[in-house]
Amino acid sequence: MAKKKGLISRLIEGPERSETYAASTLPSNRWELGWDVFKTNKGKMVGLNLLTLVFFLPFFFLLFLRYVNKLSLTGLYPFGQNLAGGYPFFPASAGLEAQLELVLNRQFFLYLVIAVAIAAVGISGGFYVMRNMIWTESVSVGSDFFKGVKQNYFVVFFSLLLYSAVVAVAVISVNISNYLIASGSGVKWLLVAEQAVSIILIAFSTIMVLYMISAGITYKLKFFALIKNSFLFTVALLPVNVFFVLFASVFFLIFLLGFSFLTIVAVLLAIFFSLSMFMLVWTNYTQWVFDKYVNDRVAGAKKNRGIYKRETTADGSEIVIERSKYVGKNIKPVTDYDVEIYELPVSFTRKDLERLEETKAAMRKDSDDYAAAHAGEGEPDNFAELLDADAKGEDKQGDNE
Repeated sequence: MAKKKGLISRLIEGPERSETYAASTLPSNRWELGWDVFKTNKGKMVGLNLLTLVFFLPFFFLLFLRYVNKLSLTGLYPFGQNLAGGYPFFPASAGLEAQLELVLNRQFFLYLVIAVAIAAVGISGGFYVMRNMIWTESVSVGSDFFKGVKQNYFVVFFSLLLYSAVVAVAVISVNISNYLIASGSGVKWLLVAEQAVSIILIAFSTIMVLYMISAGITYKLKFFALIKNSFLFTVALLPVNVFFVLFASVFFLIFLLGFSFLTIVAVLLAIFFSLSMFMLVWTNYTQWVFDKYVNDRVAGAKKNRGIYKRETTADGSEIVIERSKYVGKNIKPVTDYDVEIYELPVSFTRKDLERLEETKAAMRKDSDDYAAAHAGEGEPDNFAELLDADAKGEDKQGDNE
């Protein structure tokens, strides 16, 4: 009798395969693949999320410091306060708040380089592990994470550095426009239009840097080629890109809703699943994009990794692959429910080793019994005659040509 998996084993390795398991139950499209990766790797996704989150802590700390500084400046200066109530009077206070916002953001972006350098560790390792999950490869979160860091850190870091520079220019441009509007300088509608363009630029560059990360981890590209291709994908698939960015950010969006009854749930989801879920959705989507537009042009690239493609005939019926006539011994179809190798516990005894040998012997006997029971089925009486028949068939085909 097969040994039952424990709870922790099922969380990490996924559910046990029943007798009804077959190749037809494997994911046949990207939606099924994404769901299958999520439901069978919950433990790994939690571990990956926590590990990636550690490298985002400096960034969150920087945001917190900016928030504290803004609160202190708001209390120091008389924004919206009654000037007759004892507060000092600032005759040139027009645009002062916008000026302080500009100073805060300049300081923030100067220190952001350090936070980006650390966050790049988590992003390069996290996206690499998730790519391997999507490819249905065997994954060890700890070792594969740092393997991904070693292989992809610099491409991720420079991509994030470029993105940070674009965002910094856009945000400071918005701050300057706010100051000019508040002080009554410039043409207001032009300044508002400039702010709208800056916000669109931030959104566009966000999608573009996500493509740069996915493509940089999947392919070996020169940096300028990476920028060019990511730009083209961002423009060509813009509506679909926006949808999948929002879909990938679902746990972040729940957190930002701010409903009191969802706060605890949103915090827990953010801690345990937000980053890994985002990487899962975005990686799965971009692998579909690469399969459709890139992999046919890349020598040796494999398409539809992790997806089971059913072969069908012209009428749509599924092709059944028969056993080769050259196989001299009938081999039992692969199953893992008739006989299963005994799984050694972490601390095992001589009795556990004896049980392991018993199950191995039972598996060999099961295979031999199947071969004996099906001996002669579909096999030629004479192998030489079979080769001769094949040779005649080839001669006939040559004559027809």
